[in-house]
Amino acid sequence: MNAMILAAGFGTRLHPLTQNRPKALVPLADHPLLEISLRRLMAAGFDRIAVNAHHFAEQVREWLAGHPYPGAQIYLEEESEILGTGGGIAGMIPLLGSDQPILVHNVDVLSTLPLRSFYDAHRRLEPEATLAIQQRKTERYLVFDDQARLCGRASAERHNQELICTPRGQLHYFAFNGIQVIEPRLFLNAPTHAFSSIDHYLEAAAAGARIIGLRMDEWYWRDLGRPADLEAAAEDITGGLVSVD
Repeated sequence: MNAMILAAGFGTRLHPLTQNRPKALVPLADHPLLEISLRRLMAAGFDRIAVNAHHFAEQVREWLAGHPYPGAQIYLEEESEILGTGGGIAGMIPLLGSDQPILVHNVDVLSTLPLRSFYDAHRRLEPEATLAIQQRKTERYLVFDDQARLCGRASAERHNQELICTPRGQLHYFAFNGIQVIEPRLFLNAPTHAFSSIDHYLEAAAAGARIIGLRMDEWYWRDLGRPADLEAAAEDITGGLVSVD
């Protein structure tokens, strides 16, 4: 099974931890974030994994060279310029091929979501993309209808919202958790410059593509974008809420 880890960002929110290293190699409980993501994906059965890098890309390359993972093929895509989440996904598709769905995982999120079950749900439901979503506070919500179809986004206060298609039933507001499964064809004609995957999903949904959300409220999830988030995650690990081993 194919997967991607998005790890090319500058990690600005993690300063000063990313001043001299990429966010992929920032440690949590003595494990680099990249290692945690790789282990989780491999444990779920993903054996062909692409990783993108830009900020201190040479450190990611050297780390991967020194940490082989028997039973898995790990590919590295070094971006000469930052391509955003959408551009990063599009740039890695040639490494994995377009013959099967791809699970995409942000390197700076930690969760207990059963990745294989999530992937299998996507294959069963057959949308163009399946987004892991949660009912929690966020700076910008994604808007779904009663059929779990993506139909827009809204501000944190929900005062301003942008609907890109006619909803079927009521509107529901969720945060995106940085984990998704995509059909590669969704990105085959994507721009070659930097762009957002969320913008791309919204444009695709407006054009008639079926982009859906699957709730993961019952599973642990934490963003690891700031030093305080890493400290909180370390406490959760100590408390037994989540494991990185």
